[in-house]
Amino acid sequence: EKIGFKRICADVGAPTPAFVVLSEEDTFVDLTNPKAKEACVQGFMKAVADMKSNNPGLIKSIHGGGGKGTAHLDDPSCPEQTRAAVEKVLVEMNRSDGIYFEQKVNTKGDGRFYQLELEVDGHEVAQGGRFVWFNSRLQKVVEIGLSDDLVGMFMPKDLYMNSRKWAADIAIKGGNNTRATMEGLVFKNEKGEFELQFIECNRRPQVENEALALLQRDAKGNRRYTFAELIMRASGVPAPVFADSTDAKVVLHARWLHGNPDSNGNIAYQAGDILGMSGPRLDYVPAELMAPGEISFTSDPQLGKAVIIADSWDAMCDRASEYFRLRKPKIIGSSSTYAQTMYNLFTSKDFREGKTASNETFKKLDIPTYPERGIMNILQDQIAPTMVKGYRKGEGIDADRFPTPRVVKAMTDLHHALAQEPPRTTPFTAFARGTATYEDYIGALREQLGRQGGGWVTVAPRDTSQQGNDSESASISEISRKNVEVWGEK
Repeated sequence: EKIGFKRICADVGAPTPAFVVLSEEDTFVDLTNPKAKEACVQGFMKAVADMKSNNPGLIKSIHGGGGKGTAHLDDPSCPEQTRAAVEKVLVEMNRSDGIYFEQKVNTKGDGRFYQLELEVDGHEVAQGGRFVWFNSRLQKVVEIGLSDDLVGMFMPKDLYMNSRKWAADIAIKGGNNTRATMEGLVFKNEKGEFELQFIECNRRPQVENEALALLQRDAKGNRRYTFAELIMRASGVPAPVFADSTDAKVVLHARWLHGNPDSNGNIAYQAGDILGMSGPRLDYVPAELMAPGEISFTSDPQLGKAVIIADSWDAMCDRASEYFRLRKPKIIGSSSTYAQTMYNLFTSKDFREGKTASNETFKKLDIPTYPERGIMNILQDQIAPTMVKGYRKGEGIDADRFPTPRVVKAMTDLHHALAQEPPRTTPFTAFARGTATYEDYIGALREQLGRQGGGWVTVAPRDTSQQGNDSESASISEISRKNVEVWGEK
């Protein structure tokens, strides 16, 4: 799929970056043996050094994918950099077979490129081209399928038609009998001329297959299901005749991640538990997925996807920005700036004009410094800690069954304190005994209300009554009443 693919490219005359095979597909080394592993690393380093080149490239494994099994090597003539790149790939893949060095494209130009993906069904090239944008670890973030008449936004039409012919020639030469995806890089060289270089082929449907599948309909108007077509091809059933979709000329496949991107393309992933999605349903989203459960840092960081259809590039950008503004994953844990960053991407002038290259997705964006705060964040960060810990230390939720030891101790202490402070004689006591007039009692009461703002008379009796009607407070209603009376006298 990778080394073999590049050899087929050379056979049919399809352009592909210069490469050197470090280990064939059937070369295995016991990496648990330190001596054998070191000998393997030394052998790979020697093969790279023998190229006598300082052109930057990548150390890649044919078994890798999604950024895994690929390491940047900016200077192949530097032994330290070579060792680091080789060891990274060996550690990530835990196998030594099928490893090669591939030179980066456009190293003499500005270094920018667009990644084009073409799907072939057997020997037939599917309608449209899919362009990919990714982060610094070469993990795909956004994939956008364009109908044939819109691909010219990123490459000349004649080069696009040549790429489709090369893809068909490669499929025929390789005897392809499945739904394969061929990847190429489109760029302007140092002379200002457009080039395309094929880099690899995946002989399996891609996760982002819908970005091309939804551009087609069969004779009955049904959308193309790539995985179903794959099974049909494997069983020998020929491919049906597909026509252009009537409701989609641009299809976005966006990946949901939970992290904080920076302008260098790095994403600091955040921990949490996924509950699902929040926000209104949108008619232009034919497919959406968000896997519930704990976020894993050891597996694929992709949490879900969203597929958005539109009839133009601008309409797709408008709908994507609306989607990332309204729809968000519900996560118990740290917040992230990913959704806001994606909104900024689809509203940015450069991206909407097609000027953001695949390898500079976040480079020119306005990256949010802090994540947005919603009701979930306030409940989690402010309300929940107050409920658990209380306003003052030790006054939060008591996990024991009522009456808890803490409540019993507090009541005992209160009984002891109140026993030392019997209620004092009040103007009402004198009035009840006939030793004071009613005017004296009312005057004293008004003075008390003036000092306390009416709070004790209007609030405390009500709260005490409510506690008495509460099953958990019934046992302390009497002492609560006494406590209120003693406090009110003061």
